[in-house]
Amino acid sequence: MKRFCSTAAVALVLGGCATPPESEVEQMPAPMSATWTAEHEGLGTPEAVEGAAGERIFPEGWLADMDDPALSALVEEALANNFDLQATAARLQRAEADAAMAGANAWPQLNAGFGGNRRKNNLSGTGLGGLGLGNTSYQSDNYNLAFDLSWELDIWGKVRDGASAALADAQAAAATLQGARLSLAAQTGKAWYNAVEAQLQVELAQETFDSFSQTAEVIQRRFERGVSPALDLRLARAQAAMAGANLELRLQSRDVAVRSLEVLLGRYPANELELAQNLPTVNTPVPAGLPSELLERRPDLIVAERNLAASGKRVSEARKAMLPSISLTGSYGYSSAQLGELLSGSFSVWSLAGNAVQPIFQGRKISANIERTKAIAVQSLAEYGQAALDAFAEVENALQSEAYLVRQVEAFQAAAHENTGAENSAWASYQRGLTDIITVLESQRRAFTSKSDLLATRNQRLQNRINLYLALGGNFGTGSVPEAEVITPLGPRSLPLSETATLSKAP
Repeated sequence: MKRFCSTAAVALVLGGCATPPESEVEQMPAPMSATWTAEHEGLGTPEAVEGAAGERIFPEGWLADMDDPALSALVEEALANNFDLQATAARLQRAEADAAMAGANAWPQLNAGFGGNRRKNNLSGTGLGGLGLGNTSYQSDNYNLAFDLSWELDIWGKVRDGASAALADAQAAAATLQGARLSLAAQTGKAWYNAVEAQLQVELAQETFDSFSQTAEVIQRRFERGVSPALDLRLARAQAAMAGANLELRLQSRDVAVRSLEVLLGRYPANELELAQNLPTVNTPVPAGLPSELLERRPDLIVAERNLAASGKRVSEARKAMLPSISLTGSYGYSSAQLGELLSGSFSVWSLAGNAVQPIFQGRKISANIERTKAIAVQSLAEYGQAALDAFAEVENALQSEAYLVRQVEAFQAAAHENTGAENSAWASYQRGLTDIITVLESQRRAFTSKSDLLATRNQRLQNRINLYLALGGNFGTGSVPEAEVITPLGPRSLPLSETATLSKAP
């Protein structure tokens, strides 16, 4: 989680002595197991991620396990062009700007001003002995140059608490962006394999339609010779027609899957994406780690923790609103009737004032705000606990599903092999008159179904593996970490990981 603090902490330079709130990970209220309870043999051990917990999350890290260059290229394209991700990045920039503005309240506010005015007055009066002096007028000029200083002394730390909460909000926005990157990479991978499976299902449906059509043609010729009855011909034609309908359904599903992927990539959904020829087989181990490591690795849990930390600071800020507010104001400048003499030391003017304001009665506004911030803190704590439980469940389910799906793939492979053999035997027996057409058609249908189920289950295993990567928080690499773009109120720039980690500890 500390690594995630780095992006938002750039605003510390503009925030005086404000620092991000301390970690609230130990306050997580949900029950937590020491180890994962689901079956996950062959998926790595806790030692496999020693030293990696809490690293910055880069969705590219798990892509190497898929060994799919085409997918890696698509993920990079999605990260560069997806509009939802760009909107999330803009929200991070906005949160960092908010943190900078909140921190600016701790500093003196200095303004410079220049002004000038010209006045004309009319006078009328009566002189001695009732002699009228008539109407007279005079004109006056005045120019001034001044520097005005105002400063609310943050004796109680109220402003620092507000700035600290804003920094936690920015850290949460940074984690949200990182989570969005990881989620987008996972969605791209899942959409890619859905599209590839859809294409393979189209090819299988086409092959099946051709096979069923050939069967119907053979029976047609046998019927014409009087070898096969009309019932056999009608059943064969019906099965070929059903295979044709299934082919159209598969074509429709393939087109939808491809267009959905193109939208994720930021492309126009033109159904023009070239797909892979097969689904990969992934057997690399996944470092499942420990449940406790998830709290500092998953972006959504970091967001929940930072929200909790921010709510605690806002409770403190609300309580300090009951204390006196002390401020200083000062002004120094020059005032003269002649513009050329404005900067002369003889015409300098200055003022200095201080005041303290103690809230007495505001119709329960302050106390009600304290209760409101307390309620938000309680809500944040509960949401943190629920988010942790949901995260644990996602990992446990993905780990267990991995084991189930491995066995399902093996079973469907065996079923497809046996059903294909049964189809060939049934057809040979039918041609020799040793079995009926129902057995042939049923064996053909079973062979097609088992092959289709095998493709679907292989894709489900890939989908589950990506879900597992996502549930565990993404990056498992131990190599070099790529540079991360840090969005600050001053504009985007790239910082090495070591520098961003240091920024989170800036005074």
